[in-house]
Amino acid sequence: MQVATRIMISMMLTYAILTASGAMAHESHHQGIQVDQPWARPTPPVKPINGAAYFVISNHGDRAAILEGISTPITDMASMHQTREEGGTLRMGAVEGGLEIAPGETVRFEPNGYHVMLMNLDEPLKEGKSFPLTLKFAQQDNIELDVRIEHGPGSSEAMSAHEH
Repeated sequence: MQVATRIMISMMLTYAILTASGAMAHESHHQGIQVDQPWARPTPPVKPINGAAYFVISNHGDRAAILEGISTPITDMASMHQTREEGGTLRMGAVEGGLEIAPGETVRFEPNGYHVMLMNLDEPLKEGKSFPLTLKFAQQDNIELDVRIEHGPGSSEAMSAHEH
């Protein structure tokens, strides 16, 4: 009976560890910076292949954090962009000079707002896969993310439009 109990406890601990690591895989904490829900939509297999990545970034530290760059091995052309309304028209442009995130502030990278543009991808982004993305900060360590390719955080439904 003791052997069976030990095996059962071992299995329960293994399950708890795997469950906890899976739940935490969609967020990252580092030096007061928390990044949640990194995701990207699947892209159609037509050239040029361009996509976008999204996440939520919060500064729980006591000083401003400046996100000054983005990189990923899936393209040499990853950059921060922002979509803004100008005169009734949505316009997208690169974020120049970095993005300051004040202490206590949360910035959402989401469709029709801040986002990471992924230009000239070699391969389409396929649902169910993931890719690495590095957030580069001024005067802080980089943060490595694992970006899931899905139709939205926690979503399993297909969306008909590819927004960014």
